[in-house]
Amino acid sequence: MRWGIAGHGDVVSRRVLPALRAAGQEPVFLWGRDAGRAAAAARRWGVAESGSDPRGLLAGLDAVYVATPVDRHVPLAALALDAGLPVLVEKPLAGSLRPGGSALATGRACAGVAYYRRLAPVVRELRRALRGWSPERVEVRFRSAFEPGPGHPMRWRTERAVAGGGVLADAGSHRLDLLLMLFGRPAGIRARLGRRFPGGAERAATVELEWDTGLRAHCSAEWGDGPPEDLLALHSGGRSLTLDPLDSGELLVREPDGVRRVRCPPDANPHLPLVADFVAAVAAGRPPVCPVAEAVEVDDVLVAAERSDALGGAQVRPWPP
Repeated sequence: MRWGIAGHGDVVSRRVLPALRAAGQEPVFLWGRDAGRAAAAARRWGVAESGSDPRGLLAGLDAVYVATPVDRHVPLAALALDAGLPVLVEKPLAGSLRPGGSALATGRACAGVAYYRRLAPVVRELRRALRGWSPERVEVRFRSAFEPGPGHPMRWRTERAVAGGGVLADAGSHRLDLLLMLFGRPAGIRARLGRRFPGGAERAATVELEWDTGLRAHCSAEWGDGPPEDLLALHSGGRSLTLDPLDSGELLVREPDGVRRVRCPPDANPHLPLVADFVAAVAAGRPPVCPVAEAVEVDDVLVAAERSDALGGAQVRPWPP
C-alpha cells in the first residue's frame, strides 16, 4: 500500500518508516504543519513528496499514519476516514482532549491506534498465564527523566492542550491500555495529578482503578530524576506475574513451589508487528489489534483521572453505570 504520514518526529524516523518499509509498504507523502521542515525530513528519509496541505494525505494514497502531536490526531484521522482511507494513529488517540475520538469509531474504513504492546510476545505469554487465574492486586510503576527546555522538539508534550495530558497520557496510556485489554473497564477511578509544567501537563500521576470483580490496580507514573522504573506486577493467593521492566521480554512467575522465568524476546522494532497486523486487517476486512473504539476507552480513563483530580482525588466512574 502507498502511505501518507502525518508528522515528522522521532517516532516516525526510528520506528514508523522502518516498520512500513520492512512490511513491504511504500511511504510516499510526508505531511507537516511547517512545509519547509516537512520537506527537509522527507529528503532526509527518502520520502518522495511532502507538504503542509492535509489534502496531500489523500491524493493517490491507500492508507494514512498519523504521528503528530495529540491535538491533531482526531482531525487528521477524520479527514482520512472521510476520504475512505484506512488510518493508523499514534497513542493516545485524544488523551483528555475533547471532543475525543469516539466519532471515529463509526464503521468507516479500518482505523486503529498504536498500542503496540498488545502484540509483544511477553504480553501474549502473560495472557496465557492468566487463564484460570484472577489476580486481586495489580501494580504499575513508571519513571523516566523528561524535562525539555524551550526549543526542545519534545516541548509540546508539556502543553496539556497539545499533548492531551502529561505523563499519564504519554507513558501511562500504554499501561492503562494493557489493563483494560486484560481486565475490561474499571468501575471506579481515583487520581491525583501533580508537579505540572507551565503548559499544564503533569509530571506525576497516581491512579487507583477498581473493578466490580474486586480487582484493584495502583498505578504511578512520573517524569522525574529518580532511578528509571517500568514495572507491571499482578498478585493473588501466593502467586505473582511480573514484567520488570515491562519491555524486557521476560515474565517472572512466582508461585508457592518456586520461581521461574519465561523468556519471550521482544521485537527489535515494536511498530513492525503493529504495521503488519494493520495491513493484514485492511486486507481481511477485520479490526486491527487495537481498534479506535478500544483506544477511546483509554481516553475515557484519562478524562476520568482529570475529573477525579479536580475533585481532590474522589472516586469517579469513567462510564455511566
